[in-house]
Order: sequence, then C-alpha cells, then structure tokens
Amino acid sequence: DILNALKIPHALVLETSFDRPNLTYEVIGKSKDSLKQLGQLVKARFLGVCGIIYCLSKNECVDVCNYLKDKFHVRIVYYHAGLAARERIAVQKKWHSGEVHVVCATVAFGMGIDKPDV
Repeated sequence: DILNALKIPHALVLETSFDRPNLTYEVIGKSKDSLKQLGQLVKARFLGVCGIIYCLSKNECVDVCNYLKDKFHVRIVYYHAGLAARERIAVQKKWHSGEVHVVCATVAFGMGIDKPDV
C-alpha cells in the first residue's frame, strides 16, 4: 500500500525482524518506598547497563534522576520536552556514547532511538 501511495510499486523492499532478544519486559510490584526500591533494582540487576526509565511527568523525571544519582550513584540524566534542543541533543550523545547509562525520560524520549543494546 505504501509503495503504491508513493507511486513506486516496483521498489526494492528490505524487511528485517523486530525481534530484539536483548529486550525484556517485567512487571514488579511497587513498594511504599518505590524510589529506594528502584535504586536497589538498578544497582542489583542493571549496574553498568544502558536503559531508559520512563516517568509520567517532567518533574518526576528530574526527581527520579536526582535521587538515583545522589543515593545510588547511577550514571543517569533526564530528558523531557521542556529541555532546550541543544540539551536534548547533548543527553542523546551522552547516552549513545556510554558516558551515561540511564536516561530518565518522559515519552518525549524514545521516538526513533536506535541503540543496539537497548
């Protein structure tokens, strides 16, 4: 349908799998001290591993990021739509280069992110 809409019906189509065996999805019950629980989880199971922690608001991103950085020494930055374009680009570069391991973000982060280890 897309090829016909673009009027290139005979174009070469390359398809790859969306299977990403390195990605997992897990639901963990939240304790009363959820920030501490999150910090302990990151330190115990994901230390030095790249990842994204999604939050519901810009303020929550900043708070979670600062807590994990201060209390658990996680190499983390935050990302949300309220950042200037140059700040968003800097966060992406730090994450892609491995300078930071975790991005604490709203849904503003992740669209079009192509990082093989995440």
